[in-house]
Formats: sequence, structure tokens, C-alpha cells
Amino acid sequence: MQHCLQVKPPFQTPDAATMSPAFSLAGLAAVLTVWLLAACGPVLPSAEQARVALRGSTLADADALLKQARRITTNADAAAVYQLRAAEIAWSALDTDGGTIRDLRSLSASQRHALGTLAAATEGVAANFIGSKFQPEKQFSYAGLTYRINATRAPKPGVFPLARLESAIPAREVKHTLCERWHTEDGVGVPVAPKWKRPTDPRMQRFVSSRSYLEPLTAVLAFDGPATPGGVRGASLIGYDPTYVSRVQLGRTDYPLAADFTAPIVQRTVDINEFKIALTGLIHPGALEAKLILLEPYDPQRIPVLLVHGLNSHPRMWRDVINDLRADPKLRGRYQYMLFYYPTGWPIGYSSLRLREELAALEGLVGQPRPMVLIGHSMGGLLSRMQVITPEQKIRDATLGTGTHAAKFYARLSANHLLKRTTQFSANPDIGREIYICTPHRGSGLADLSLTSWFVKLLSLPTTITSALIDLPGILVNPSRLNSVTGLSPSNPLYNALGQIPIRASHHSIIGDRGRGDTPNSSDGVVPYWSSHLDSAQSEKIVPGGHGSYDHPQTILELRRILLLNAGLRD
Repeated sequence: MQHCLQVKPPFQTPDAATMSPAFSLAGLAAVLTVWLLAACGPVLPSAEQARVALRGSTLADADALLKQARRITTNADAAAVYQLRAAEIAWSALDTDGGTIRDLRSLSASQRHALGTLAAATEGVAANFIGSKFQPEKQFSYAGLTYRINATRAPKPGVFPLARLESAIPAREVKHTLCERWHTEDGVGVPVAPKWKRPTDPRMQRFVSSRSYLEPLTAVLAFDGPATPGGVRGASLIGYDPTYVSRVQLGRTDYPLAADFTAPIVQRTVDINEFKIALTGLIHPGALEAKLILLEPYDPQRIPVLLVHGLNSHPRMWRDVINDLRADPKLRGRYQYMLFYYPTGWPIGYSSLRLREELAALEGLVGQPRPMVLIGHSMGGLLSRMQVITPEQKIRDATLGTGTHAAKFYARLSANHLLKRTTQFSANPDIGREIYICTPHRGSGLADLSLTSWFVKLLSLPTTITSALIDLPGILVNPSRLNSVTGLSPSNPLYNALGQIPIRASHHSIIGDRGRGDTPNSSDGVVPYWSSHLDSAQSEKIVPGGHGSYDHPQTILELRRILLLNAGLRD
């Protein structure tokens, strides 16, 4: 084996004014020696050096072991043993009297130091079990020490084997961008931003995007018990979801779990071109398809919250809402978040139909969910509302008219005809509550502006819609209403029909007034108060923002209040 030169610690550089030429040359020689050391690469300690180092028992010894492990790149076993021994030293400093640690500030400086050492060691060991490196169990031996690591703790709610990960980076490496607030908690373990493997069941793959889940994870290294001299040391490497699990055991002592709720959201979505996808879905809606998206593995014990975006938008708009609500200590673990994407150039009735179909498909796979909550912004609120109404003949009559000719024509259509599927349906009994944000329940006058009329000419409907309706007489279906933009006009007869159909779920309104405080004469800049107000709403919150108030701080507080109410909790 090739050995590199070893040098003493760096000298103190003298004042340049008094430095002699000889000393200058000596300094230059030292610099060249450092360069030579860097060129030589990492040094693998001899067996004897390793045995001495691994016998250390202080936190300073543990830090030295971690430093050496970072330099070892040619022997994975040696690096892992150094990291595991460092973790073992830190563990012994943290496994105290079997009590419960409520606040890390109550720990001594050395114990807080030990937490950092344990996290650094865990990060290094976990790298041996991520992605293609994963094995259910691995054994690491070097210089007389052997560790056997089990990475297959039986999965249960909140506990996931690392085999579920395609890759992961430490949460600390994720750039703080995209989200307004960054939610973390101090504790035991290493929060990571994981790339989850997609489900293998093709039926479930339908509901998981190519980016897979946005679920947080914290890796924890847990030793099985006191080390036996000369024996194999056993440990487990466990992945915890901090939305389920908030505390873990270090031997006999109970500690809070470290968490980073925001990093996975940012890491998995920061490169999405939201503007491009939203505009494509508006102008060329035939190029994309609707999709119900799970942000975490489905859990029948949690209440689903489904968020539906509005016109010319994309599900990533909900990032701050999900980030704040999922990290909230009182809501945490009670809800699971889902998104509905749809090309917003589609007619409102067709988008509503596709949402009904996606919800039915999910229920067919996972069974009846707990009564879910739908949150819709703008046009997304209309789609949500149309999930909890039974229109009977009202939407049909508003669409075709009430004449005898229309009724006979409608009767001749097949039961599966698109017109029937978009006008006659039943309320979804699995939706227990809805929240409408800046929703135009009676339309928006902006849809009637001349500029809007010009813009509508750019929209092209997919053949799935045009081919189904092309045989309908123009006297019965107005082609100008077959897109989402003109469909928002207050003159659209749909709104008159909706006003006559009861909403069969508890519902709430959040309405913007642009901070002018002039309700009921207010507007969010797009939707006037007279359109967004519902007499039937269980509550109504006016926030000082515009039409984009879905992520206004007061909106998120109101969503939190309603979700606490829905879960039977008090603030």
C-alpha cells in the first residue's frame, strides 16, 4: 500500500515584515507538503492505529472517528465501523436513566453534542442502505469490531424500511426556497428528503405521480443493547415518518424525534414548471389528463383532505398550505393530503365528472374512506361543490331547456353519453365537509370582457369532449359555453341551477376583499362578494387579500380552525 507523508500541525505564520528568506522557504515547503498530502488521497489507518482509535470512549474520540471515516473512501467496512463506534459512544451519553426528555434545552452541553455526533454517524451509516445499496441486513467488520445492522423493521403506520427509498439526501442540504415557512423540529435522528419508490401495484400507481410521495422521513440508528466485549454489536436502522411518530427510545430514555417537514416538498417539486403546465392545461387541455394524486401512502385511519386548484393553475400552488397544515402539531397524523389536477380549459361540468370518476376509482381500490374534506380555490371550488349535490333534472334543464323536444332528445341518449354523465349524478356521501376559497358560485363578470372573448379563441377542446357533443343540435347546447372561461360568465345557466340545489355537506367560505374592508360591496379582484357568498355556509371568513388568497396566512389559520373542528379538536 502506498503511504503519504505525515506532517505536524500547521505552524503560526509570522508577520510578513519580519519573515526571513529561510523561513519563507520553510513556509513554502510546508504548503507544498500539504498539497502533496491532498494529492495522495485518503489514508487508511493501520490495524493497530484503528484498534487504538476504536477503543476511545469520549465524545472527542467519537468526533475523531467521524473525521477519519470521512477520509476513508477505499474501504466501506472500515468507514462504517468508525461511524458505528462513534454512534455507540454518543448513544451511551444519551441513554441515561430511563426518563423522558421533553425539551432538548434541558440537556447538558455534552448531551447536545452527543445528539449531533449520533446524527452525523447515522447519516454516514444510512448511506450504505439507500437505493441500489439496500440489503435487509449488513455486517461491517474492521480492526476487531463487528456490527450487524438490521434495516427491515416490520413496517407499520409511521415506520418504513429503507427499501422503500429510491434515493435520499439529508434535509440540511435542501436549499431553503419555494416555501414561505420552513418547519423543523430538533431531536434524535437524521431528517432526509427522500425519493420514494412508486408502488408496484399498477392500480395504485394511477394515484401516485412520477415524483412519488412527498412524505418526510427521519432515519434513526438504534442499538439493540449494551455491547458485549468481543461480540457482534447489533443495531437497527429505522425510517420514521414524523407526521406519525414524534418520539423515539434511545435505550431506556425517551426523546423527541428530529423532523424536517418542508424539505421533501421542496426537493421533489422545486423544478416543476408550474406556469407551463398550467398554461398548457388551459389552452391545450387535450394534451394532458386529470389525475388524483396521493402525497403519502394511503392510510385508511386518516381523514383525506383533497385540494383542488382553480383556472390556469396547477396543484403545486398548494405547497404552503400543505406545508403549514401537515407540520401543525395538533393536526399532525390526523389527516392525509391529496391533490386533483385537471386541465383547466375543460368545461366545468366535464372537470367535475373527471373528479367524480377519480374519487370513485380510488374508493374502489382502497375501500370507503373516512369522511373526507375538499378544499377548492376559485373554479376548483365549483368542481368540489358539484361532488356534494344531487341535481336531479335541474342541470339538465339548465343545459338543454325544459321543452318537450329537449326532453325527448335527452331520453334517446345512451346512459353513458357524456351529456348525461355531466348533468345527472348523485352527491358523494363520503365527502363530509367542503371549504370554498374565492369561489365564483354565481360566476365572474371578467368572463364577459372583450379581452376574454379574444383569449377564448386560443382555447382548443379535446376530442373526447367535442366528438361526444358534436351530434347535439346547437339549439340545445351552446358551443360558446363548452370551455371553462366562458363557462364562468354569470349568464351561464349552470349557476341558476346550482342555486336551486342543496349542498349535502357541511361547507365554509373564505373570501378575499383585497384589504379594503368594504364587504358586502367587496371583491377579491376577480370574484365579487355577491358571487362568493353562500347563505348556507357554516362559517364565512373575510381575509384581506386578492383572488390568490388560498395561501394567505389568515386563510391557512382558518383552514386549520376548520380542520380542528372537523377532527373534533379544540385549539
